[in-house]
Amino acid sequence: MASEQIRVGRFRNTRGTGFMRRVGLAAVLLSVLMPWPSAQAGFVDRVKDIYGMPEKVEELQQQYDAAQEELDASVKRSEETIRQFRQTQEQLLQENQELRSRNARLEEAIGQMEAAERAGAERSRRITRTALAAGGLVVLYFVLMRVVRLAVWRRTR
Repeated sequence: MASEQIRVGRFRNTRGTGFMRRVGLAAVLLSVLMPWPSAQAGFVDRVKDIYGMPEKVEELQQQYDAAQEELDASVKRSEETIRQFRQTQEQLLQENQELRSRNARLEEAIGQMEAAERAGAERSRRITRTALAAGGLVVLYFVLMRVVRLAVWRRTR
């Protein structure tokens, strides 16, 4: 047991400050000499990105402002299109109203012309009937006069 205590004691002596310094120095040398992992390179890039953030923020702000201006212009164009559409719609409704009233006047005029034509046709038929009746009476008179003269001539003979 005494030999074990001595060994433990020696082991404890080797673990003193000198040993700890050596282990720390070896760890530092290993970390410096070993290549940086890709995650560490990403960390450096992130740090660079953080320092470059103001420029990116300004760029994003410019993009946002440009998009906002484009949206405003689009809204204005849409509003103008809607205004023109409404104006055109009102104009077409007004023209439609005028055409309806003109159509009603034309239909009334056509109705009057048709009535006048019917009245003219009826008058023409009456005149024709009257003329035919008068002509028939004249013909009947001549025929009757011939018959009467013939009858008188036969009697006198």
